[in-house]
Amino acid sequence: MSSFSLMLSAFQRHRMRTLFTVLSVAVAFAIFLVLATLYNGFAGLVNYGRAQRLDVWSDGFGRLPVSYAAKIAPITGIKAVAYQTGIIGSFRDPKNRVLVAGVPFEQYMKVFPELSVTDAERQSMLADRRCAVAGAPLAKKLGWRVGDTIPISGGPPQKNGGTTWYFHLCGIFKSTLPDSFMRNLVAHYEYLNEGTAEAGAKDEVDQIQLMTENARDVSRVARVIERRFANAQPPAMALPDALLYLSVVKSFGDVGEIVTYVGVAAFLSMLIVTGNAMSNSVRERLSEFAVMRALGFSRRRVAWQVLRESSGIVGMGAVLGLMLGWALCVMMAPFVSHVLPYFVVNTQAVAAAVLLAAVFSILTGILPARRLTALPVADTLRRC
Repeated sequence: MSSFSLMLSAFQRHRMRTLFTVLSVAVAFAIFLVLATLYNGFAGLVNYGRAQRLDVWSDGFGRLPVSYAAKIAPITGIKAVAYQTGIIGSFRDPKNRVLVAGVPFEQYMKVFPELSVTDAERQSMLADRRCAVAGAPLAKKLGWRVGDTIPISGGPPQKNGGTTWYFHLCGIFKSTLPDSFMRNLVAHYEYLNEGTAEAGAKDEVDQIQLMTENARDVSRVARVIERRFANAQPPAMALPDALLYLSVVKSFGDVGEIVTYVGVAAFLSMLIVTGNAMSNSVRERLSEFAVMRALGFSRRRVAWQVLRESSGIVGMGAVLGLMLGWALCVMMAPFVSHVLPYFVVNTQAVAAAVLLAAVFSILTGILPARRLTALPVADTLRRC
């Protein structure tokens, strides 16, 4: 009889106990994968805030004059300055909401090096003021292709009295960023600024974004900007990108500690349940193991048999749990991706789960296996 058939026989002895033990392991690993994915989402959010990038806002409610960008650019340590204004409209159906970001395209690409377009798309963008570039997820969702003319209705009134803005799709962004960061249509600031009929919105921007030469310059540049516009109307405030996203993460509490405590509780529960199941299984089969020893099975082989059984239970539970956790993450993604764009299952989380499965396989089987190595064969057979 092979070791595998012996293991199957042990599992079938108490099928319900085996089933519930596997399910307890599966729940623990499903919880782990969801928590690891959440942690990855928060960590990715912080990492997205590049250490060299700064956001400049109005210190209060309102917008900033676009002229502030030209006054910020000469500050020592600044590599590139861009700005952004936005309109919100819809494409053909009110449900298809689209945010159009008006930017100075060349400077914008320097401030956001995560984005890229082909040389042909860049030239097209610079040659046509109505050109726009879309993130791939947005283009796929709405069926856009390069060369399409895209009407965005419901935006602010234009000089011609209409509220439909027309853009020529000249490119699709390529990026390493998650899909949630790529749902805007990026257009020319000049086109939006000159086309609007709202006099109060002329020559204003929602925010100014800049990239410093070095991460060590960020704090100094932020202080210089705030001092420069302290007495201006409106005053400006500068906030590092990394600090902005870190503040969002901190608003949820210490994510690392929360994930750790919940994960430890789940795995301790699983360890107790699985360890107890293995101990009961071995205790019920002491006579069988004594017979195996009497037939010539070595202590090591008998101990390995128990470790194989614990590995089988934990392994089945881990695989089932990872599948369940992955399904839960897929179901949760549409609801949390707008807050945590990096909420995706990654290979590091799966690798950590595999490592934990190996560790817990040993932990749940080591004590029963050790008990069998010291099994008094003769006394056990007499009690049979």
